[in-house]
Amino acid sequence: MTFVAMVCATAPISAVQAQPALPEKLTLADAISTALGTHPRLKEAQAEYLSALSSTKVASIQTSVEFGAEASLDRSPGEHEISNLVFGNLTYESLSGTQARLDLSPFALGTKRGSVGVSFRQPLIKGRGALSDKYLSLASARSDVRVRDKQLYLSRQDTILRVAGAYFRAVRAREQVKVQEKAVEIAEKVADAARRKADAGYAAGIEATRAELRVADVRNQLQIQRQEAKGAIEALMLAIGAGVGETPELVDSVPEDIPEIPSLEEALQTALRNRPELVIADEQIANQERLLAVAKDQLRPSLDAVARFSSSYPDEGLISRSILDLGAFVAGLQYRVPLDRRAVIEEHEIAKRRLETLKTLREYQLESIAEEVGRAYRECQSQKTSLAIYTNNLRTAQENLVLANRMMEEASGTNRDVLDAQEALTRTEGNILSAKTELFLAVLRLKSAMGEDLQKHLGQ
Repeated sequence: MTFVAMVCATAPISAVQAQPALPEKLTLADAISTALGTHPRLKEAQAEYLSALSSTKVASIQTSVEFGAEASLDRSPGEHEISNLVFGNLTYESLSGTQARLDLSPFALGTKRGSVGVSFRQPLIKGRGALSDKYLSLASARSDVRVRDKQLYLSRQDTILRVAGAYFRAVRAREQVKVQEKAVEIAEKVADAARRKADAGYAAGIEATRAELRVADVRNQLQIQRQEAKGAIEALMLAIGAGVGETPELVDSVPEDIPEIPSLEEALQTALRNRPELVIADEQIANQERLLAVAKDQLRPSLDAVARFSSSYPDEGLISRSILDLGAFVAGLQYRVPLDRRAVIEEHEIAKRRLETLKTLREYQLESIAEEVGRAYRECQSQKTSLAIYTNNLRTAQENLVLANRMMEEASGTNRDVLDAQEALTRTEGNILSAKTELFLAVLRLKSAMGEDLQKHLGQ
């Protein structure tokens, strides 16, 4: 085997081993906990949030220090000389716009010379205070942290919702397999009884044939249901983002206790208080308002207080304090007026239109949230009504099956009555499983639409 082939053969094994092993008996809490720790989409959102935090730390730094040294060889016809220089600088930028810099070369040899340079700038009109570059950079970074935090929350909510949905659908599929197995058992008993009666001459052969055909049909439905159960497990593994190829035993059952459904008015009010999308929209508007203020500020003339000192030492080696007497100091006011303001005016208009667009989008988002909450609420009510109907039908279906069996035993009915009653009961039991599952998930979707933390709702 070549090296390339060996790598290709071992790569899938390494990928599988990199995934965390799931327990043999998997609860909903285990599934959600694993997904929150390993799902790639959630990890991406977490990385973006951490990057935003790091950007905030960088933006909050007001001072920076650099230190270094350099050596050079100066060659000319007939001579050469090695020069050395040690240098460093300190820069400072405050949130109010103040900028200062110190450049110092304390030691030099050869053609190099030590030097000192100090500069200072304080904006007095444009670019000061909350409109300074430093303040805007920090405000933007903090806003991005809040946005990324809400986006991480949304990713977590989406992960929990998908895992819970996949988990309970897998549980439902498992329980429907059991229902179908019971249907096969009943159909086989009816077919066996019909065959014995036909052999004894108490019933026509067509009755036995009909019963056997129904057995084959029910068995086929069982195989289909088993395949759906396997597919549901695979969908759950994908939703978790780990344990590919594993088939753990699901511990939790189909939900029986359905959480209380709030009124539509209460759900809407909660959503308008909690939805993180509105916080993100507010942050975008606040950030655009800052950009608009900057664009407006750029239309004004600038007036800065400036000061500068520079000095170079005449001799080699370490500098002394006498270098301060050798330098030049300049201080004054710097006034600048933009003569061609066409580009600045256009930037101001762009920022203004963008702000209006963001405010319009927020209003539209309010309507979208109200529609989403209303749709989730109607789905809960619909599933609740369906569950009540199927539950009422269950007793009737059970009684019909008992009656059909009694009638067949008393020779006043046929096996067709039993098989039809059994099919109706199987369908009703399957509908109840689906209704219970979908009602619980509909409530989860409603809670998510209301902006409530699904982890707390599920007791995680």
